Amino acid sequence: MEYDYLANFYDAFIDEEVYEQYLDYISKYSTTGSVLDIGCGTGNLSIQLARLGNDVVATDLSENMLYIVSQRAENEGLDIEVGVYDLLDPIDYDFDLIIASMDVINHLSDLEDVEFGFTNIYNSLKDNGIFIFDILSVEFIDAFDGYEEIDEEFNFHWKSKKGDKPHSIIHTIKVENEENPQEIHIHEQTHEYLEYEKIIEKVGFKLIDSKTLPERKIYVVQKAK
Repeated sequence: MEYDYLANFYDAFIDEEVYEQYLDYISKYSTTGSVLDIGCGTGNLSIQLARLGNDVVATDLSENMLYIVSQRAENEGLDIEVGVYDLLDPIDYDFDLIIASMDVINHLSDLEDVEFGFTNIYNSLKDNGIFIFDILSVEFIDAFDGYEEIDEEFNFHWKSKKGDKPHSIIHTIKVENEENPQEIHIHEQTHEYLEYEKIIEKVGFKLIDSKTLPERKIYVVQKAK
């Protein structure tokens, strides 16, 4: 998977403000229990939630990311279950809290997939369970066209251009590795916040909080009885 080649420097792209907002919402709206972290990356939130005594399942499409999570958990003596999971697949267990942070939803190809994924999450939450996720703004995605970065520390060249669909972007990342150089293509797409809020209501969630940041909006929704 594309993100396998980004695992070693993935944390360099983590927005600390977003990370802290997730922790604030988790503290405010959830109690210690079972947690599913979808698209966990290198496990920043998973590790912190496990430290707080939660039973954490960390999932991602990248096995390299999951290996890092496993190693971090082992080093701290934490018990975190890891596994490859696609948001469009049914979830076989029930959770008190489900998280999909740092652009996870924006990797879905269209609003139909968003509704399908949200339905899977709704069905796998316990009554009164909480789902926290974020959505990139259309303005942020559109402004990404033409972005370019060369990173000498991690030896990659990042360039972004508009995709074929409205409010979509294609990131092309050339990772210069002497053993296995790679060119990676990552697609992201977003829609107006109102479109996601319609799906939230249609699926059956209750919107209980949200916060708009410069580049994204974070939502807290609940599976009400």
